[in-house]
Amino acid sequence: MTKQRFFYSTAYLLLLSAITLFFWTNKLENYGLPLFVGAMFLVLILFKDVTPAIPILMNALFMISKTSWSLDAIPLYLYLTPVALLLGIGIHLIRFRNKLFRGKMTLGIVWMFVAMILSSFNAAFVDLNYVFYAVVGLLYAFMYFFFLNSMSGDHTEYLLKLMLILGALISVEVMMYYLQVDDIIYALENKTINLGWGISNYIATYLIMFIPVTFYFAKKTKFNLEFIVLALFQIIMLLFTLSRGGIVAFTFVLLFLLVYLYSGKNWKYTLLSSVLTLGSLFLIVYFNKDLFLAMFDRFQRLLFDDTGRFEIYLDAWNKFKANPLFGAGIFARLDEAGNYRMFHNTVLHIMATFGAFGLVSLLIQVFMMFKIALTRISNQTVILAIAIMGAHAHGMVDNVYLMPQFMILLFLIIAVLENANEAKILNNLSMGER
Repeated sequence: MTKQRFFYSTAYLLLLSAITLFFWTNKLENYGLPLFVGAMFLVLILFKDVTPAIPILMNALFMISKTSWSLDAIPLYLYLTPVALLLGIGIHLIRFRNKLFRGKMTLGIVWMFVAMILSSFNAAFVDLNYVFYAVVGLLYAFMYFFFLNSMSGDHTEYLLKLMLILGALISVEVMMYYLQVDDIIYALENKTINLGWGISNYIATYLIMFIPVTFYFAKKTKFNLEFIVLALFQIIMLLFTLSRGGIVAFTFVLLFLLVYLYSGKNWKYTLLSSVLTLGSLFLIVYFNKDLFLAMFDRFQRLLFDDTGRFEIYLDAWNKFKANPLFGAGIFARLDEAGNYRMFHNTVLHIMATFGAFGLVSLLIQVFMMFKIALTRISNQTVILAIAIMGAHAHGMVDNVYLMPQFMILLFLIIAVLENANEAKILNNLSMGER
């Protein structure tokens, strides 16, 4: 294996996640994050194809074990991280002279940006904080443009392997969280889960997008017991997040995944693996009744708890009716302390903040996402489309769209798929010329 090929290997992906788990487990992100940022900086300035930077970026997101710093105690590396990344990107663009603002998502992104500007006319106030949130939205778009135009070739399988390993990483982190608490039943009853980099709903969003990839490898592999076991483990860890929205969204997605998994010639082996796995699960539940009864009791109460969603949705609708064209601005919803809050529904949030103009931009973006994903119908693209659909389904009841845990991964997926589509076209043209 050449040094260059190592960065496209499964061993590279496994090594990064193993290092990530080590730093997260031992709360050493003070050392780990600068190490990963430095590695990403080197990849950006040395490699024309920046695909190997993606697993470094994604793993870095799951390394942080705590976020409860006071303003005067925020580590210096957190300030230096965006500086190093932007500097690396700048050097890369200068050195390799990549085009930047090109991609099929451009119309939806530009339209959303215009909607964001127009919404400021109805905003109760526009301050530096308002500008900050607007810039964050631009950074999402910039990541899409940069990675789209700085990758080359079809790296879809590479992305799927990365998502498989990250799904396992997050699931292990959830399991380790519960193994380290003093009282698991108390933790379940009081929903205390916090991995540092993410709380309940954030973890659920990632798992909803990563679990389908395990189904892809289960379908791809003839004797697939290990992938069926891994999928079940991930689903159980998703349940342990106690994210009601995430669980409901995944239940919807699971129907598509089962149809996907059992269609094809290997369904008999898959059925056997499923029976063996579910039988083992029954034994685990039987010998840990108290734990699972506590979790069931928590779910039962969650289903009937009033979380105030309908009042929030009504507030969003009223905000939209008051400003139907351009919405009430980014800070359409604030809590009593004046902190930014979202409306727990993607469509209603966009309507309330950016009005009908913003809603059109959202529809354009979502349409293009699925168009890009399904331009080439294959097991790879269908499973990624299901993963995207799952995250959007979660967005109907929780804050997902516009949040970092969704937008970063989403735009990376779209950039990889769009590059793969272009590589396929170029390959077909070259074959035709021969």
